[in-house]
Amino acid sequence: MVDITVHLDDELFDKAARVARLDSVSVQQLVETAVKRHLDYVETLNDVARTAPLTLTDYDLVRDPDEGDAEFAARRSLFE
Repeated sequence: MVDITVHLDDELFDKAARVARLDSVSVQQLVETAVKRHLDYVETLNDVARTAPLTLTDYDLVRDPDEGDAEFAARRSLFE
């Protein structure tokens, strides 16, 4: 483990301390958890960016049983 020093302005520290008290954790634990969550979020975004884009090329739009011609045409136009 590496120890670092983080400088927070008074307002940010007060907010962090308030949330930490509500969560029954220290400000240090709160900050560490926030960093971990952000890193997980960034990793997830990177994973999503590497996936193939969504395509509807081979999708056949199926008419709903009670759908009229105009309604079906309007819905189909959303995919064209």
